[in-house]
Amino acid sequence: MFSGIIEKKGKILSIENGTYTVENLYGSELTLGQSIAHDGACMTINGFTSESYSFFVMLESLAKTNFGSKKTGDFFNLERSLKVSDRIDGHFVSGHIDCIGLVKKRELLDDGSLLLGINFPETFSKYTIIKGSIALNGVSLTIAEKSDGYILVSLIPLTQDWTNLGEINLSDCINIEFDLLGKYILNTK
Repeated sequence: MFSGIIEKKGKILSIENGTYTVENLYGSELTLGQSIAHDGACMTINGFTSESYSFFVMLESLAKTNFGSKKTGDFFNLERSLKVSDRIDGHFVSGHIDCIGLVKKRELLDDGSLLLGINFPETFSKYTIIKGSIALNGVSLTIAEKSDGYILVSLIPLTQDWTNLGEINLSDCINIEFDLLGKYILNTK
C-alpha cells in the first residue's frame, strides 16, 4: 500500500529482457523482495547493490503500464510502501495500474501551476469525481474537471520538481490508478 506521495525520482540505468535496473537512491535501506512503486506500479526488488537495484516486469505489467515506452536515462517516480505508523498525506494507492492515459493538454499557468489533461478509456469514467483522488504515475492528485474519458488535474511547482510529471509532454503515456476506495464502493452494489 502506498500514499501517492513521491519520495524520489530514480534514473533508469538499463532495460534488458524484462529486467529494469534503476539507480539506488535508498542505499542500505533496500531489501530483497521489497515493494517499491515505480510510476505508481508496484514492483518487487529482485537484486541490488549500493549503486543500483533491479526488478522484473511481466508481460501483463508491460501491457498495462507506460513501462514499454521507457528507455535508459528516463526517470521513475519512486515510493516505498507505507509503514503502519506513517501519515497518509495523499490517498490510498495499491500500486496496481488500472490503465494507461494519454496527455492531451499541458499548460503552464502564470502562477507556476501546471494543468494536465489526460484521456483514458471511457469505461473507467465511473471511477472519477470532481475533487476526487487519482494517482498519475503514482502521484496522488485531485481531479479538477472531468468528462467521459478525460480528466484535468493541476500540479503545484513542488510536485512538478519532485516528480516526473513536470517533464511530461503532450502525447506521453501515463499510468493511471483510480481511487481505490471509490472502486470498492462501486463494486459492492
